Amino acid sequence: MSYSSEQEKEFSDIELCYKAMGLSFSDNPEQVEKTYRKLKEEYGRALRSADQVGRSAAAENLKQLEELFATITGSLIYKDYAREYEKYKALKAEQQAERGKKQKQPTVKEALVNCPYCHKPIASKMKVCIYCHGKILTPMEKAMAKVFSTRNLIIATVVVVLIIAGVVIYSNPQMLKW
Repeated sequence: MSYSSEQEKEFSDIELCYKAMGLSFSDNPEQVEKTYRKLKEEYGRALRSADQVGRSAAAENLKQLEELFATITGSLIYKDYAREYEKYKALKAEQQAERGKKQKQPTVKEALVNCPYCHKPIASKMKVCIYCHGKILTPMEKAMAKVFSTRNLIIATVVVVLIIAGVVIYSNPQMLKW
């Protein structure tokens, strides 16, 4: 018998064991053990009943349950799945611990300032007002905007042109004679 057919047979046997216990093949190891304990307890109660037929049926069912559980937990598929499930649980626990740490940190309320245009409260770190969409400038940006405004640049250009014209005329007085 080839390796793959043996593997398929083991897979189908295990799948039948899951179904016999009322489980789905995709159920996690915790669910398998929970179902096993529940059925074992149920059959254990039936073993203590006064009915002789019920006790013998419960004994047979308990024996089958033990075999099913041993087959499932002894399989390589289950062991691999259990190992991966433990990794998954550890990762989830770590993520929840991280979330817990983040939630336990005190929240610092951000300082609010009024927008210079619409005067509504906004976060101090914002660059654009969320209400009026006005650009919020830092003090340096404000100073630069005042110094290098369009009006000031035109005045500076005119002054520079006049100074250059004065220097040219002063250095060449014959240019004034037309």
